[in-house]
Amino acid sequence: MIEQELKQFRKKMDTTVFQYAALSEERKQSVLKNIKKNPSKKKPVFLSLGIAMSLSVSLLVVILIFKPLFEPTSSVITDSITSPDIERVVYEDDMILYEWHSDAMDRGDHHFYKDLLVIDPAYYEVNSVNRGDVVNFTYPEEVKIDPSMLDKYSEPKNISRVVGLPGETIHLKDAQIYIDDKKLDAFYGRGLDNVYNRPLFEDAKEYDTEKYTIPEGHVFLLGDAWWRSFDSRNFGVVPIENINGKVLGYRKWK
Repeated sequence: MIEQELKQFRKKMDTTVFQYAALSEERKQSVLKNIKKNPSKKKPVFLSLGIAMSLSVSLLVVILIFKPLFEPTSSVITDSITSPDIERVVYEDDMILYEWHSDAMDRGDHHFYKDLLVIDPAYYEVNSVNRGDVVNFTYPEEVKIDPSMLDKYSEPKNISRVVGLPGETIHLKDAQIYIDDKKLDAFYGRGLDNVYNRPLFEDAKEYDTEKYTIPEGHVFLLGDAWWRSFDSRNFGVVPIENINGKVLGYRKWK
């Protein structure tokens, strides 16, 4: 661009100024030299855009790095997957039909004991244990002879819900479940009393527990009806290998 301007200027000088002005060849060369030293100061547009883009990228990187430091940590853990409804499922030959006589999981509508339950013993061979799962389990060895584990039919009350997973710290306070000091927001996140299974009062201190970190390979189990359930509050965490299967729902009659 500059060379083209110089060329045009040189042509103009040759055809006009130098034909009439008394300029020596030395003076002419001096003028041309000064023009070369002071080219147009206009910056290419693409250079300005490049600088702007670089600044934008740098600003974005700074925001991504420091944003987590200024954002408040969530104080709630939400289970938006587990449904409070109990489904009707097809019983297959490799599953277990189980008639349970305990109300330890009842939330007001004879939950889990008003019909035959279908348990899939192979479920956890291909699936991981998740929070909210209702499972059939074997009690830890040291509590097998504890009479408090039996219901009025002398059958073990061995169905509960997984609420705490390996590595998590769990505690109960004011009838509320907390995981790693975060409130568990779920339909089973609060205990129920024995009057139509309403939520326990917030000052229900009798159910409070100390903070406990769940070892690897173990889960913390709770019944939905705390006042009737015999669970990890009584006998501690349960090894995952003690889980006999997942409770899928009530048997679906043809």
